[in-house]
Amino acid sequence: MKRFADLLDELDATTPEPAKVAALQRYLALAPARDAAWAVYLLAGGKPRSVLRLASLRALACELAGLDDWLFGACYQAVGDLAETVAHVLPEPLMADAASLSVWLDERLLPLAGLPGPELDERIKVSWQQLDASARLLWIKLATGSFRAGLSPSLLQRALAAHAGLEPTRVAQRLKGFAQGICPPTSERFAELLAPLLPGQAQADRGGQPYSLCLAPPLPAAESVDAQLGPVGQWLVTCHYDGLRVQLVKRAGEVWLWSCEEELVSGQLPEILAQARELPDGTVLDGQLVV
Repeated sequence: MKRFADLLDELDATTPEPAKVAALQRYLALAPARDAAWAVYLLAGGKPRSVLRLASLRALACELAGLDDWLFGACYQAVGDLAETVAHVLPEPLMADAASLSVWLDERLLPLAGLPGPELDERIKVSWQQLDASARLLWIKLATGSFRAGLSPSLLQRALAAHAGLEPTRVAQRLKGFAQGICPPTSERFAELLAPLLPGQAQADRGGQPYSLCLAPPLPAAESVDAQLGPVGQWLVTCHYDGLRVQLVKRAGEVWLWSCEEELVSGQLPEILAQARELPDGTVLDGQLVV
């Protein structure tokens, strides 16, 4: 847990992109597979289910820190972030805990959901007594569903590619859907993410993994439009119909339908899947799904 919290601090304090990629590579080189799976899941935008309400932690933090509520409120006004205020007003940890990120998430944090009040408070106190301020802040963000990595997808792709010896484009394709909430990160899924390509399989696709969406870039400066895109009189223009931006993938007789948020929405549109089964294998359609 602390190692991942330290990584986040390093990424936040680092500006040059090569330094961020190097920090990610160092973490991946040392982290156990299960920890690395959770780290990639979180850095790619995944969110474990929320098990606590952030507002409910305020009273518990005041109790442990020996603060009156008005003084906590003054701290909160100065800091501006409730989770950060809670993390920093708490006393220094009583013991240093070396448990990994996956142990904290799988065995200590996620099981808090549904616990009765007294037992829940006691477990929270024990957790806070084992973590420093940086790791506490991470714990609170994860427990309340407010964690945001703020990391560019390309940085994560480059770090994973360098770590695994793969092309960044291949890693980008495999990462699609990795942070999906319904598919928890596992050591096996992480191994598949980094698996080397077998001889003769350089063009092989993996399951229903989509490609990056083909998003339209802004037009160039007016004076260079003709030079870059050709005379306007030769353009072909179509109407843009508003709908659900999706990518449909047909491989090995199966069909997958992905939203632009990398959510698998196949089950919500069975009539689309039924028609798409007539498409030849290898077909990928990217566009707006409209009524």
